[in-house]
Amino acid sequence: MENDLNVLVDIILPITLILIMFGMGMTLRVKDFIRLKDYPRAVVAGLIGQVVLLPVVGFLLALAWNLPPELAIGLIILAACPGGTTSNLVSHLARGDKPLSITLTAVNSCVVVFTIPLLLALAINYFVGTTPDDVPTPVLQVMFGVFAFTIVPISLGMLIRRLAPRFSMRIGPLYDRFAALAFLFIVLVILWAERDDLLTILPMVGGVSLALNLIMTAIGLGLAWLLALKLRQALTIGIEVGIQNTPLGMAVAGTLLHGVHGLDGDVMIMPSAIYGLLMFGAATALIFFGQKHLGSEAGVAPR
Repeated sequence: MENDLNVLVDIILPITLILIMFGMGMTLRVKDFIRLKDYPRAVVAGLIGQVVLLPVVGFLLALAWNLPPELAIGLIILAACPGGTTSNLVSHLARGDKPLSITLTAVNSCVVVFTIPLLLALAINYFVGTTPDDVPTPVLQVMFGVFAFTIVPISLGMLIRRLAPRFSMRIGPLYDRFAALAFLFIVLVILWAERDDLLTILPMVGGVSLALNLIMTAIGLGLAWLLALKLRQALTIGIEVGIQNTPLGMAVAGTLLHGVHGLDGDVMIMPSAIYGLLMFGAATALIFFGQKHLGSEAGVAPR
């Protein structure tokens, strides 16, 4: 079973992530990356919540829960992977501001190439420690891996969108369903494979993962309220800040960092795997709220 899990984490998970990011690329256009001026306050709220506050809260929760080093680093990895296709889908279902959601996802897809390696190096140095004889954390290797998992497939997806827009729009919904089911399958298989240790890990990781989700959703909504954003944008910020890119977190933890400084990727992957299930509680509540208070019209960009 261990060999099957290694194949799943080392091969199937990265391929699935690449396919997910490729599908997300087919929903993006160049203007999504340069549309920041259309949402100045909303983008500030989203980026502060996702890039700055999310890793800080993740670090504080890891300390508060007194997590073992591998689980603490796994939580930091999760906190370093904001947004993704799931947040775009939830924002759409909640009648949020979909262009804002897509813009934040587009920007974060570029930012994480630099922030993930930096946060990982800091987390490993704090929770594991290093000595002069240790091999340095492979920051460039992680950066290249994140680049290969995100920028490359997103760029290819955008190219397909550019060359065949009708095909991209037609296949998009089916592609999203496939990606969601594939990722859910991977999460369930990993949890099943680790079922012997799950009863030990779940009380620690389940509580801290749920706390991270609820706190960050509340922070996102709070930032939107402080900046006096409209309800549609506020809901989107809450979703974007509260929902993380768990497939990327799992790939970084289980594939790129496995064995670094003796760390066990099968353990580090657990915060992202469990979070990938728990985050839908708050997401479902926001969807019901949005559908009740925002009607059936999808969000549009501000004029």
